[in-house]
Amino acid sequence: MTPTRLLLAAALATALPVLAEAQKPSREPAQGEARYEQDLDLDRTLPFLAYTLGELHYLAYACEGDNAQQWRDRMVELLAMEASDNGRRRDRLIESFNEGYRSQQRYRARCGAEADAERRALAHRGRDLSDMMRSAYFD
Repeated sequence: MTPTRLLLAAALATALPVLAEAQKPSREPAQGEARYEQDLDLDRTLPFLAYTLGELHYLAYACEGDNAQQWRDRMVELLAMEASDNGRRRDRLIESFNEGYRSQQRYRARCGAEADAERRALAHRGRDLSDMMRSAYFD
């Protein structure tokens, strides 16, 4: 166990990430602390966030061009914080990101008002996921 656990708490609606830092207990967690991790279920939430980042990355890349890498960069940060080792969690997060990218690639043929609305909805979903993770540790 590492002494510090960082969570990605991105302000996705404005495309500016907010990084939150939390101390991971080096002792057995108290009953309330264990409940947060259990209620949060990071094994489901993190892949869903990665999937959302993949969807956003495709839309930004397709609509803004090759230099639109902000969502991919957020994914790299998420991997560094939550899956820095080359383990199963890291592989799952990468696969989820790629699935989100491919999903939008198949679904969204062109940019425009509909793609912009989709980006806003995805950013809102990502912000909600980030807020949920942040509140589990800080509220």
